[in-house]
Amino acid sequence: MAMKKTTTIILIFVSMFVGCLVGTFATLKAYKQHDIAIGSAGPNSYKLNAIWNLVNSRYVDPIEGDTLVERIYASILSTLDPHSNYLSGAALAKETEALQGHFEGIGIVIKMLHDTVCVGQVIADGPSERAGLLAGDRILKVDGRKVAGVSMSTDTVISLLRGPRKSTANIEILRLSEGKTRNVKIVRDVISTPSVTYSGMIDTKTGYIRLSRFGATTYEEFCQSLKALKDKGMQHLVLDLRANGGGMLSAAIDICDELLPGRELIVYTKGAHQKRENAYSKPGGLFCQGKVTVIIDEFSASASEIVAGAIQDNDRGTIVGRRSFGKGLVQQQFSLPDNSAVLLTIARYYTPSGRCIQRPYDKGTDEYYADFLKHVAEEYNSDSILYQINDSTPYHTTKGRLVYGGGGIMPDHIIHIKSDPKVIYYNKLINKSIINDFAFNIVSLKGSEIKKMYPNEEIFVKNFNISDSQMEALFLAADKAGITRDKTSIDSYRQEIKTRLKAEIGDMLYTNNAFYKLLLPYDPELKETLEVSK
Repeated sequence: MAMKKTTTIILIFVSMFVGCLVGTFATLKAYKQHDIAIGSAGPNSYKLNAIWNLVNSRYVDPIEGDTLVERIYASILSTLDPHSNYLSGAALAKETEALQGHFEGIGIVIKMLHDTVCVGQVIADGPSERAGLLAGDRILKVDGRKVAGVSMSTDTVISLLRGPRKSTANIEILRLSEGKTRNVKIVRDVISTPSVTYSGMIDTKTGYIRLSRFGATTYEEFCQSLKALKDKGMQHLVLDLRANGGGMLSAAIDICDELLPGRELIVYTKGAHQKRENAYSKPGGLFCQGKVTVIIDEFSASASEIVAGAIQDNDRGTIVGRRSFGKGLVQQQFSLPDNSAVLLTIARYYTPSGRCIQRPYDKGTDEYYADFLKHVAEEYNSDSILYQINDSTPYHTTKGRLVYGGGGIMPDHIIHIKSDPKVIYYNKLINKSIINDFAFNIVSLKGSEIKKMYPNEEIFVKNFNISDSQMEALFLAADKAGITRDKTSIDSYRQEIKTRLKAEIGDMLYTNNAFYKLLLPYDPELKETLEVSK
């Protein structure tokens, strides 16, 4: 059972594992639009233009020239390795925004209910909160344009709501608890998207930090969290990198720098056109003495693996979880004149012991991802490919422990997926968004009332209760959605279901903190992590 948030879940593997933008930019030669010849690069370069002309003039259906050419660019790069990539201007803007950790807009998380745009969460201290928007509000119009009942795409809605800082968005909303519409003017601002999803004390000595990515603000966020936990008496840090697909190499190095003693090798990179470059830790890190445990899984990639590898190879802490994805390639971004870019693999990175943890990709990009998805879909066990060693070359940590490369970081302690038939019903309630939608209905009708009774998340977490009648109504909603009621499962997981419903309500009305404070005690993988790291 995964502890994931279900309001918006978009899993695009190519995007997720692009990883490691090293922050170095170069401009390639200007090119003519649609002139895709390589010049004197090779004797057969004329074929590209010949093929393009044939397709453009003779193909059976009309084609969009720009789209086709961009697909050609992407296809050329994909033949090199799975992570060299072409990004259009729009795609590059999204990737850059994710790494920067902020955007300009009104400060809400939207939730789409059929053809209705809803406020799923109001970001704390943002412009929408200041303007009085509440989770559960239905958005009817944006700047006079109707968005309700018109089957508008999520991207289009987002583009209407976003805009330059200090610009004004005129929103017409419907609040169900009031039964009437209202017009709201919202002055757009810079909205932060933190990469530290949650941090807090698990017990009197154990601190917990969950990182979702490695971006431009990650190191600063991490240091702030680390200092706050140390002030609360933390002696053991649990760093949760599950489902963290990576990001900036520099952020991973900087975080390792705070956890390792001085002059320890963190990572090195080298390639055919790049000499070896070493990254070492400096003396005076924030947390060089206490215990460190890192949790990883099969979706931990790139920068996550740099951190896990540095901690493991320097014998600084314990790695717990499942074998990581296995991305050991470094991309450099080369800007193109039309604001698109090439992400070209320029080097491999190696852990301090000399391991390159890149998974094999000799069968091509499609097979590379298909093979991974195939094994993720299987029921994991000790014989799974996630635990097989593809590289028999032995490597050793600083204390002489044997480790291997060949595809991902192998944990020191493996947490296997445990099969429990009784959890299936609970998982269906999560995966089919039954709990999330039911929580949203409660927030839509009673959100303002709940916030008056429980003015902050601490009071909500401590005192708010889900009633038996609400639980029965939830199960009835599942019945109507075609999910067969399972009394045995309900009896076994009633408290987890109730806590999940409360956590979803808390997440919508307050912040991520309410969600994680409530659910972390029920996270089986975290429980096992704490047991093995005692």
